[in-house]
Amino acid sequence: MASTNQSPFYQKAEQEYQEATSDEERLVCLEIMMKEVPKHKSSENMRKNLTNRYKKLKTSLVKQKKSGKGNQVGIKKADMQCVLTGFPNTGKSTIFQTLTSQETKTSPHPFTTYQPQLGTFHYKDAQIQIIDIPSFPNHDKSLVNSTDTLLLTIDNLDQIKKATDLLYRTHAKTILVFNKEDLLSEIEKRKIEATLKSKHKKLSYIFLSNSPTKTKLTQLKRKIFKTFPIIRIYTKEPKKIPSKEPMILKKNSTFRDAAEKIRKGMSKKIKRARVWGPSSKFGGQIIGLEHHLKDKDIIEFQTE
Repeated sequence: MASTNQSPFYQKAEQEYQEATSDEERLVCLEIMMKEVPKHKSSENMRKNLTNRYKKLKTSLVKQKKSGKGNQVGIKKADMQCVLTGFPNTGKSTIFQTLTSQETKTSPHPFTTYQPQLGTFHYKDAQIQIIDIPSFPNHDKSLVNSTDTLLLTIDNLDQIKKATDLLYRTHAKTILVFNKEDLLSEIEKRKIEATLKSKHKKLSYIFLSNSPTKTKLTQLKRKIFKTFPIIRIYTKEPKKIPSKEPMILKKNSTFRDAAEKIRKGMSKKIKRARVWGPSSKFGGQIIGLEHHLKDKDIIEFQTE
């Protein structure tokens, strides 16, 4: 594909298209190229070419998924998912291991992580999925571009600009994890923090050491949890205590959404429903299907 007089975003997407190792990555690149190609008449053939490639690739992916022959090992996305990304030897795998209490391969040599490592950790009753992916530039672009939250692990400020160039396509909320805090003097740490506050105001960040304290880990978990636009809803049966594990729903979800998440078609069988908690006027309030739920509500319902 000719990239004459195309925008930098188009040219970057075209380059990544050529280097892509999966059809999922190629599809994302094509979407950007289609968006960036000029709308004037001289680009009409290029637009048609891109559209045809996109349609063929999408059709091929649908067939692959139906036949189970996809060229990537699929990871089912949980209600809350974050991805650990960063440069070699910045301590990604150690953070993963510390958060999940799950053994993973670590080494002083770069590129120890060859495949995505899947794990979970809990915070405030909620289970959060975390994935440790290969370091830049071998990172899994599909996961980076589809996840909710990115933990960008660095150990020097120069890496922020390099990472931003590599992550330009993601819409995930990013938390900067400045690792190896224990190797910094207090003066160095203050200078880094001042730079982060002045030049990277929009980035949420946290300093972490190779052996983080329990307090630091709790702070990191809290930061991750706050990036998700979700509410926790507990269910209960009549005259019994509420469930210990909450159901995770998007903010502004209704009771109908909760019922449908439990089982498709469930909302049509609800005879009566009650709610306790932040969204109720009083404990045990009878509610309808369109009642908007709030974080930490407890719901109880009877079916036909």
